[in-house]
Amino acid sequence: MIIILQYNNDMLIKIPEYVATLMKKLNENGYECFVVGGAIRSILLNMPVNDYDLTTNALPEETKSVFQSYHTIDTGLQHGTVTIISNHIPVEITTYRKDAEYKDHRHPDEVIFTTTLQDDCARRDFTINAFCYSQNTGILDFFDGKQDLDNKIIRCIGNPKQRFEEDALRILRAIRFASQLNFSIEYHTSEAILAKKDTLSYVSMERIQEEFTKFLKGPGFLPLFYPYRKVFAVFLKELNNIKEDWDVLLQQLAVSNEDVYVRLAIILSCPAFYDPKSVLKQLKYANKEINTVMQMIDHRKAPISTRVEIRHLLNSLTISFETYLQYREAMDRKKYPASYALYHSIITNKDCYSLSQLSLNGKDMLALGYTGKAISENLQYLLNSVIEDKVANNKEELIAYLKKAAS
Repeated sequence: MIIILQYNNDMLIKIPEYVATLMKKLNENGYECFVVGGAIRSILLNMPVNDYDLTTNALPEETKSVFQSYHTIDTGLQHGTVTIISNHIPVEITTYRKDAEYKDHRHPDEVIFTTTLQDDCARRDFTINAFCYSQNTGILDFFDGKQDLDNKIIRCIGNPKQRFEEDALRILRAIRFASQLNFSIEYHTSEAILAKKDTLSYVSMERIQEEFTKFLKGPGFLPLFYPYRKVFAVFLKELNNIKEDWDVLLQQLAVSNEDVYVRLAIILSCPAFYDPKSVLKQLKYANKEINTVMQMIDHRKAPISTRVEIRHLLNSLTISFETYLQYREAMDRKKYPASYALYHSIITNKDCYSLSQLSLNGKDMLALGYTGKAISENLQYLLNSVIEDKVANNKEELIAYLKKAAS
């Protein structure tokens, strides 16, 4: 059933000129064209739109012919997609299509072009991702997506088990959307997620990590983590070994903020994860991201009660102290206002806690007659002495302190 949602298009649906121009040009050449999917969902939720995808009954070569004066990119002609550069912004235009059989649980064996918009929408994953819009029709909603949007529900289009069997990544996408939008997952869709979870083994780890990271960032993350733990255990097998620790872990996550790396560090600090660095590598996180998480885990028990202790920690950290303290407060389930105050005092007073802040440098050490490893070793000795308030960070006093130590 088609529902045409009667909105004031001028007030609610404001399509950017660079997109509207492309739609108009296709219409002028006798073709249909609609904005489809996430853009309309975001507009209805009053959320920012990251990109606009267009769908049309024009075949790929016909689309290219219409936009022959534009710069076009053959993004995926075999799948019906052409990218048009409009006002320096790429816009994907895809021919209406319906998918044939899926054999690898990720990609259809064949893409069949169709002339019917409803056929194209029927192949999409969730009802809230199947909205279409044009200026002439308003918003078209074939699968009661607006009702699900109003009720804050993630629901598959059609048979959920079949949809997840076709493309296993949809399993994580459903949970990720529920987390991002703070929605619940419809009962039959939820049942199918758990029933088909093992098909995630057909999905590349890069795509799994991308969806899992977005899930962790979402405001609705916590209520979903435990109910779908067996889904995440497909690629985080250590979760199966968490027994009585679940209550503690969930309490720690409950007081974390929406920093994905803090949440990752909390999860991987659980005793079930005996080698968190290997887990992060397996999930294909970048070295910088791995370092961010491991900095927190490696300094899990660092003392932070005194000015000297915090200076020592700052000398070891390459992440912000605020991020580290968010992790510690979640792990210890208590606040550290005194540590915050000491840290801000250290920064305000420009306390020395790193070699770059030390008033003596390598050139000075050479001038004093030091060479090779002795330079770095003695600079580190001086830095530790400054951190521990044994000597002031003053060039003359540092030299005198060094000479006294050598005598």
